[in-house]
Amino acid sequence: MRLACVAAVLIVLFECAAIPLARAETPDATLEFSAGSAAAGVGYTWAGGTLDYGGESHPFRVNGLGVVDMDVPIEAIGIVYRLARLQDFDGTYTEVEVDAELAGEGYTGALENQHGVVIGLRSEILGMQFNPSLIGVSIELEPGSR
Repeated sequence: MRLACVAAVLIVLFECAAIPLARAETPDATLEFSAGSAAAGVGYTWAGGTLDYGGESHPFRVNGLGVVDMDVPIEAIGIVYRLARLQDFDGTYTEVEVDAELAGEGYTGALENQHGVVIGLRSEILGMQFNPSLIGVSIELEPGSR
């Protein structure tokens, strides 16, 4: 009986973790993101964007994010959930399952950091799938924007 209770709790926790966003949640912030390279075929040599949070714009930089089977500059927009404090935006993000509601809005990537902040990413480039590195995606606010 005790084992069944533990198994039930683990299943519920797993299902909650697999769906990063509750349908009732509203975004806390939005972002615009771009990345590119000085030469084709060398990967992305710069990446960054602007987080719009609390009525202010905050520049940030990104390391460890690419796209699948494409050697093109990335331009994307995103929505940010569970951002209670600006400093929680900094962190190492890992890929999580794209919620059905986000997928319906055209979001093809979702990332979550150690503070529980979730970012949904969408690009205007048809078929673009975001590919975080195996060690995660590092996002850091630029100095002076905190």
